[in-house]
Amino acid sequence: MVRFCIIGSYSGRNAGDCAILENVTREIVEKFPGAVCEVPTMNPAFVRNTYPDLPLVPVPCMPWNLSVKLFGLPLALSVLRSDAVIVTAAMLFDVRFWNPLYNFLTSLLIALPLAKLAGKKVFFYGVGVGPINTPKGRAVVRYLLNLGDGVTLREEASVPIMQGIGAAVTPVMAADPALGQRVPEETAARMRERVRKDLGEGPFATVNLNAYVGGWTQDAAGKTLTRERFEAETAAAVRRLVDEEGLGAALVCTHHMDDAVMESVLRRIDRPGRAVLYKCRDFDHRELMAVMGMSEFMIGMRLHCQILAVAAGTPCIALNYAPKVRHFMQMAGLEDLVIELDGGYSADLLLGRCAHLRDHRETILPDMLARVAALKQAAKNSPAELAKVMNG
Repeated sequence: MVRFCIIGSYSGRNAGDCAILENVTREIVEKFPGAVCEVPTMNPAFVRNTYPDLPLVPVPCMPWNLSVKLFGLPLALSVLRSDAVIVTAAMLFDVRFWNPLYNFLTSLLIALPLAKLAGKKVFFYGVGVGPINTPKGRAVVRYLLNLGDGVTLREEASVPIMQGIGAAVTPVMAADPALGQRVPEETAARMRERVRKDLGEGPFATVNLNAYVGGWTQDAAGKTLTRERFEAETAAAVRRLVDEEGLGAALVCTHHMDDAVMESVLRRIDRPGRAVLYKCRDFDHRELMAVMGMSEFMIGMRLHCQILAVAAGTPCIALNYAPKVRHFMQMAGLEDLVIELDGGYSADLLLGRCAHLRDHRETILPDMLARVAALKQAAKNSPAELAKVMNG
């Protein structure tokens, strides 16, 4: 029986990460029947309750377990119990480097060297690399990547970053594991009824925002696009979609930290019965994806909202808060629908992109679906490369 330690941010706070964990595990089980996957987590109940059909074993990582988030003894013991360590998602960045509650590099500096000392395999599974902006970050990420027995990437934009920091390992292109996410039919039926109850009959758009304006955005100081103006302009655009275009609006919050901004925008929209908020505190990643799949289009900010939406066949307008957003939109053939979050952001600009998408849907959608199908196929490179590493 093969045992893996899967490292990621898996506490149930982020719907995108929930989808990654589900699909990475399913792909591992397909390649390694009977495998067991340990998951270091701050929320063991989330792992047990969300994936009852998968061979996931939560590893509690709380202060009384001698751990600060993943940084601590439970992670080290899980590594030693496992045959291989799998690093997932977007953990290779150097923002807030020394904060283990936010940045995972210090935790990886425990796990990966220990794995190699103990003769374990190390595999980076469909990861993104960057942003990396400091000499310390470049040195640490280079060191960690060079410990890998294999690396698959979710985006081509990570390749020049790896080359720029001097990583010696040769990556294989794959795609984000969350692209393989599916919605069970019973879940889809339940959410169709819920949306019908909340918004009535008729078409609707989905909207996803995050709390990174003035932080990760290009307008990093928040001097020209403040949080206040961002919320006001976005709400004005959605209100006009409701009033002038007859669309409902389903706001979809996919991270606990985004609750405040999305609640504020919902209040500003002020259209009871025509605008509603679904939070990942109350709905799992499959249920939220079902809502995205029913919508005519999405206005999305978080990367994995865009990924889950296009995987469900729904085109997106992206509010670009980080390079990875534009990179994915390029791969999905939707680059013309990217909006920069800077001083030029406005309700009119957002509505213009909505109009462009709706007017050209017949050409945009088939191209997007073909590209997404290719990305889903590319995602299979990750389990295939893992199998080579484990059998090599």
